[in-house]
Amino acid sequence: MSGALRHLSRSTAALEEVSGCAVDLFFDDGLARAANLWPDAEAVIYRHQPAVDDVAWTYADLDKRVSALAAGLSGLGFEPGERIAIWGPNHPEWILLEYAIARAGLVLVALNPLYSAAELRFVLEHSNAAAVFHADLIGEIRPADILDSLQGDLPCLRYCYPFSALEDVMRVPGDPSAAPIRRDPGDIFMIQYTSGTTGDPKAVRLSHRALTTTGRNSYALWGIGEGSRVCFGFPLFHVGGSGNSLPGACLVGATALPLYIFKANIALDILEHERCTAFIGVPTMLLMMLDDPSFAGRDFSALKSIIVGGAPVTKELLLRCRDHFGAEVINCYGQTETSGVTTSTRFADSDAKKIATSGQPLVGVSLEIRNDHGDCVTRQEVGELFYRGPGGMIGYGSRDDSDRTTDGWIASGDLAQMDDDGFVSIVGRKKEMIIRGGENLSPVEIESYMKEHGAIADVAVIGVPDARYGEVACAVVRLRPDAEIESSDILDWCRARISRWKVPEFIELVEDFPMTPSGKIQKFKLQENMIERLGLSANKGDFTK
Repeated sequence: MSGALRHLSRSTAALEEVSGCAVDLFFDDGLARAANLWPDAEAVIYRHQPAVDDVAWTYADLDKRVSALAAGLSGLGFEPGERIAIWGPNHPEWILLEYAIARAGLVLVALNPLYSAAELRFVLEHSNAAAVFHADLIGEIRPADILDSLQGDLPCLRYCYPFSALEDVMRVPGDPSAAPIRRDPGDIFMIQYTSGTTGDPKAVRLSHRALTTTGRNSYALWGIGEGSRVCFGFPLFHVGGSGNSLPGACLVGATALPLYIFKANIALDILEHERCTAFIGVPTMLLMMLDDPSFAGRDFSALKSIIVGGAPVTKELLLRCRDHFGAEVINCYGQTETSGVTTSTRFADSDAKKIATSGQPLVGVSLEIRNDHGDCVTRQEVGELFYRGPGGMIGYGSRDDSDRTTDGWIASGDLAQMDDDGFVSIVGRKKEMIIRGGENLSPVEIESYMKEHGAIADVAVIGVPDARYGEVACAVVRLRPDAEIESSDILDWCRARISRWKVPEFIELVEDFPMTPSGKIQKFKLQENMIERLGLSANKGDFTK
């Protein structure tokens, strides 16, 4: 821990003014700066991943390739401000395109690789995408075939290119007569669709400044700096991958090692053989790695920190990571609308703070917790969390004249409380609360209790309809691989430890959960499955993110 912090203090990559909070750089300027400061340092590494070719780009290599690709995009006739979509898993080409789109003054539209044809049509039409760059294959699906079937419905879509065509695009000469690109760091760079666990996706517009500032500030806070080697499990279509992990590593001089697609044994290979100093992902990924049969006997002596987002950190997970990985756990919380990170714990925080809270705001971030009347609540009282800071979205909607944040405050939709030290605890989603006979039940609170059971690897609590109470709690449990226990035993355990009105009415055992590519449990799908499995009827709740 102390070594990581000393390492950061030596790094010029912290940009000197961490306390100043704002980074007025374009997304691609961060790369140009890194190529000037650390030309021979490894920028992006793909190794030990059978599904993708090995890649090892230095910052100078990456910057040169990005400039060639940006010139090719301009040579193809794309005008500054036009939208270019990327559709595929975490290919190296995704990274080249992201930086090149920024350098050409274009806007990136991030597409979920699991989109159906209908979802893809909606997003491409909604964003007015002029082109799609896509993987040759996504699983067994050929994206080119789906796009061919849609082109007649998408008048704005002019080009569709496979990732394998990027080398050809790099050879397209740029237009020497093109006017200089006029832009501002506050301009839109990325459109993310927040369709993870809910119904219709919403477009979130993020600026260059928001992404570079949040990426730099979070990485600096986590003790990541020049020479660090960061493996991350977030998809690049997700703000945690393209919006935080890439710019964060670049701006502090670290090496990024993205996972092409998360597989526990491959992630462990990369952490071990690439001597990674940090891992960034969600708790589900860590649990799968810890339970993987290949875990025993591996050498993780280089690993210093594990940064966890997307769900609370339990005491058991913290201790298992510390004991088995030999690394400290940092818990953070954020949303697409805040460029991925809102709050974070620090290395020096107590275990109690890391388990019970999601930490304190990033530098430059202001938070308010408000009641239903819009008034700020007192410490320890629950209300909706509001954000204002340099990482805030421009607004919802894909067009420049779409809804904008007016007073700078962004409603999170999350229920939270703040303790006397300014640490924030996320209680649950506002729309996810279970109302049992008029009593509000927090799924997050019940899940936290149940994760203390030694046989439970993961649990998701959802509301299901009930004739008497209107709604009751159903706990869906995935057991540890070596566990032999019945749901009735878990129910008895809950009754002995949890207030009776919080004890789930149903406990259902499953082998896995419906998941988003970023590792979050899709509660709305889980709810549908359980209602059908239990033979219940209608009145489904509305689960978001």
